[in-house]
Amino acid sequence: MTRRKPRVRVKYSRILVLASLLVSFIIVGATLGFVVGAVRNMPKYDIENITGALSSFVYDNEDQEITKIRTEKNRVELEPNAVPKIMKQALVAIEDQRFYEHHGFDPIRFMGAVVANITEGYGSEGGSTLTQQLVKIAVLENSEKKMRRKIQEVLIAFQVESKYSKEQILTMYLNNVYYGHGAWSVQTASQIYFGKVAQDLELEEAAMLAGVINAPNRYSPYLNMEKAKQRQAIVLNEMVKMNYISKETANEAKSKPLNLIGLKSQNFEYQSFIDFVIEEASEKLELEGSDISALYTAGFKIYTTMDKKTQDAAEKAYENDDFFPPDKNDKPVQSAMVVLDPHTGEVTALIGGRDQQGERQFNRAVNATRQPGSAIKPIAVYAPALEKGYGPATVLDDYPQEYPTSSGTKVFVNYDEKTRGYRGLISMRTAVQWSVNTVAVKMLEKIGITEGFNFAQKLGISTLVDSGKVNDMGLSLALGGLSQGVSPLEMAAAYGTFANQGIYIKPHVIRKIEDEQGNVLYEHKTKKTVVMSPQTAYLMTDMLRSVVESGTAGKARMNRPVAGKTGTTSFDVDAWFSGYTANLVGVVWMGFDKEEAMSGVYGGTVCGPIWKEVMTVAHSDIPVTNFPEPDGIVSIEVDYKSGLLPSPLTPPEFVVTEKFNSAYVPTESSNVWFQLPVCADTGQLLTDFCPSSITGTFLQRPVPWSGDNIPLDAELEPPQEYCSIHGRVPFSSSGMRLQGYPVLTHQSELNTVQLNWTHPSLSAETVFQVYRSSFPNVAKNEANLIAEIEIGKSKWQDNSVEENTRYYYVITAKDPQTEVTDLNSNEISIYTGISPQEDRLNAPRLNGSAYINGHSVTVNLIWTEASNTKIPVYYIFRSENPDFELSPANQIALQNTILGTTWTDTGLSTDKNYYYRIIAIDPETKEQSPPSNQIKVYLPKKE
Repeated sequence: MTRRKPRVRVKYSRILVLASLLVSFIIVGATLGFVVGAVRNMPKYDIENITGALSSFVYDNEDQEITKIRTEKNRVELEPNAVPKIMKQALVAIEDQRFYEHHGFDPIRFMGAVVANITEGYGSEGGSTLTQQLVKIAVLENSEKKMRRKIQEVLIAFQVESKYSKEQILTMYLNNVYYGHGAWSVQTASQIYFGKVAQDLELEEAAMLAGVINAPNRYSPYLNMEKAKQRQAIVLNEMVKMNYISKETANEAKSKPLNLIGLKSQNFEYQSFIDFVIEEASEKLELEGSDISALYTAGFKIYTTMDKKTQDAAEKAYENDDFFPPDKNDKPVQSAMVVLDPHTGEVTALIGGRDQQGERQFNRAVNATRQPGSAIKPIAVYAPALEKGYGPATVLDDYPQEYPTSSGTKVFVNYDEKTRGYRGLISMRTAVQWSVNTVAVKMLEKIGITEGFNFAQKLGISTLVDSGKVNDMGLSLALGGLSQGVSPLEMAAAYGTFANQGIYIKPHVIRKIEDEQGNVLYEHKTKKTVVMSPQTAYLMTDMLRSVVESGTAGKARMNRPVAGKTGTTSFDVDAWFSGYTANLVGVVWMGFDKEEAMSGVYGGTVCGPIWKEVMTVAHSDIPVTNFPEPDGIVSIEVDYKSGLLPSPLTPPEFVVTEKFNSAYVPTESSNVWFQLPVCADTGQLLTDFCPSSITGTFLQRPVPWSGDNIPLDAELEPPQEYCSIHGRVPFSSSGMRLQGYPVLTHQSELNTVQLNWTHPSLSAETVFQVYRSSFPNVAKNEANLIAEIEIGKSKWQDNSVEENTRYYYVITAKDPQTEVTDLNSNEISIYTGISPQEDRLNAPRLNGSAYINGHSVTVNLIWTEASNTKIPVYYIFRSENPDFELSPANQIALQNTILGTTWTDTGLSTDKNYYYRIIAIDPETKEQSPPSNQIKVYLPKKE
């Protein structure tokens, strides 16, 4: 019998133990290897002198040094006994409460930070001791956040702890950390904030200085007193927990004001630009809190995008008070400017404010978010509209309209409604050119608020709010009424997208950062985002050129093509000009820091001159360059009042040439004009007794206007009143009056001739006979008889007419029983086409505007010629009352013979309405034109 072999039992617990030991050995080995590697690559340092610092250098875009960033410029070392005890206690309480218990590394604090960062988010709590932070500031030149650096930091911290006492370590830290405003030691910080030496610091002052170390730009009382006091309270509370002070003492210190001495004037050349360089460098190198000190001590070489000649020009302009409105209550009007290259995103010049004193000041160019006003229109309204197929010729109605809101209704008005009124049907180009609010709102409503909102975000506007009680998802977005506002830097980048043919590039100020040995720590890589088509960008640019060349930004004109947009918010709180050439973009903002009104300013008048001053220098060595026109752009003639192809009825003065994206060229003919017979003498609606008529061409608005605001193009609409000369008087001896007019299609193709007549009561058997001839004095014979119509009708259509032919008509009333003609109508003449120019005086079309310059108050009148062949004399009438009579009592300029089509009225008073009309008279024949339209000109009260 064969014996079975015993089965070997596998003990899985033993395998698990062995595997765990193996993994542990591997982890420990790897950790030891990593530690050994960190030790072997320790930076050179002198443990006897660990507080030395290396200056960092900043270079412009041509690699020329523009400044040094160093601690030595404002740093005073103190001995341990010269630092007050409360200063040391405040620092320990807020930064490292186990400072006196650890030996340079605190594992308890470290693990607590790990847990906090996992549960509350990265960066919620730091794990470094004060000794480690001192090593960061004074020893490790490379500030990268890597494990090797942390290991080296801990090892050197152990050495520092073994070499120096706790009091020495605290003093070295306080002598080397940054407190803001150029202060790099507790001594200089005490002097800059409180005007005293550190030894004389009070508790409330020491607590503030200990708190500001974490983020000087955030907690400085010069920049934000509220946050500084909040941070001070946190320090005092922690001192109570550490039993350094009582709760009563802490509350007393909290209640005391911080007696700041104020920042003294110093020469901080290019400071706003340098501050932004530091901010960007901190972000790119991932430096936070006290780590930012490395930028001032590690010997970095920071290569920036600054163009020194442009920056110098900007600095000089901002030192010239003549460019700015007057101060108000001893507060200066502030301003900011950004200039950048739209093709690279490189910021070539940056001004964060007027009279910037001290480092890390509030940088308005980067951090101020202000209401952009009309400067937002191209970004959130017109560019997205172009992208959706609308064009510069697209027509909307410049006329106020009510919009429903959660609180009722809202009406958006134009900034110039009192001086210019409402224009009526205008093109998108005109709306951009004159910053017409009503059209911007209607266009945003047409494309959709979400479309405009999203498009603005794509252009880099990061401050828009899409939800909540206060948000930007309303029509106010079209006019720049935003929840938070926009920074000049983001505005410049958005406009740069237009200059860069629709490609957005985020702005930057740093090209490269090297360490002391020349190793590249960071190098910028351009990221391009296509936001819109090149055709959209070009058409937007072309419309914005109109703003500068003949619109609201005339003061920004240069010796080269310039495009741009002004912006002025309600009550003149904020003023903007965002402009660009084919090479550079510049944005200027102006306003008080605390939002309050300036006095009578506009973006074009106050920001435009500064923009031109700086940009002229910036372009001094750049050849004149046109904006490149991409493929797919065509120019065609359109009807200005419809945006469609001209029809035969389109008056010549309304045929304009406009640019289009070739994908969205109109194919339909204009449909806003029609013809109507009117009295030849008055131009009013025909009555039964007008002796002759002419065919007028009139505007038919898609949506009729209503209310007290009469649009300027209302004069193009058909008359609303019947003839005031040939009104309803008793019938003539015949008692029958004939009228007629051609009926044309929208394309001016002849349909028929419509005849209408009136007559006294006739017998039921009476018939009407219609006679037509090609010559006047129509003979009533069989050859000219074209129709017989039974009684009861008073209209008839002649369908047997030809186009562009003149016909003469007469109608008779005949009794068929007796063959006796009872009545004969008047004879009328009808031309079956667009009426040729009559050699008569037409009613002039009048327009006018008010101008106030100092003590001079004038009204400039301009009108169309009353005749193409005659030279009439024009009579001008003025009154302060509407519906006035054109009588000698109201005539002005009696001593002048006015042959031209312009006149300047002087000697007027402000805060009044003036009404004007004119007539033309032929001095040879004494023929008088119909009166012009009436205009109202308002002269606002001078400030």
